[in-house]
Amino acid sequence: MSAPFLQAIKTRRTYYALSKASPIPDAQLKAIIDAAAKDVPSAFNMQSARVVLLTGKSNDKLWEIVKDGYLATLGDNEAAIKMSTTKIAEYGAGYGAVMFFEDQAAIQGLSAKMPAYAPMSTHFPVWSENSTGMLQFAIRTALEAEGLGASLQHHAAYSPDIASGILSAFDLPKTWKCTALMPFGVPTGPPGAANREKTFLPIDEKVRVFN
Repeated sequence: MSAPFLQAIKTRRTYYALSKASPIPDAQLKAIIDAAAKDVPSAFNMQSARVVLLTGKSNDKLWEIVKDGYLATLGDNEAAIKMSTTKIAEYGAGYGAVMFFEDQAAIQGLSAKMPAYAPMSTHFPVWSENSTGMLQFAIRTALEAEGLGASLQHHAAYSPDIASGILSAFDLPKTWKCTALMPFGVPTGPPGAANREKTFLPIDEKVRVFN
């Protein structure tokens, strides 16, 4: 029963060249996100994950915010500005984007809800990062299974202006910390160079079994 799931993991790749097309309707996109947001686990069931689906003009708005904010961090580096402008345009050329957040209020509130675990409160943000990673992986793999390509970007982590600009533009709570942006669409080219022919360490270096 696990074979289809493992095959989806095996064939998933990173796609940068995207088109403004989707083989599935927006309602199905939302259903995928709803299911993952509901069922992907979180530590102590804190449910700190928040997800926003953008398409159409909202998607265009996102990448304008990213472009303006990120280019401002590059100073007068013309080569970096040119390369970054091209890459961000690729992300914006997709059908949409999924924005991932972790609600810091939910994380901080866990200590109050579970005082017995308060001494471990410094670990709660780490565990929330574990959860957002699982959620990103689940949604990305599900989208590819539907014929969509995607990549994972972290521009909001590079620039506080991008992070605050996203919250302001989409009227989102200030306690939401953006963990990743996932542009997606029907691929118009092969996977990114590093993803075309993957190489792997010997499995014995990565997995150990004790009986």
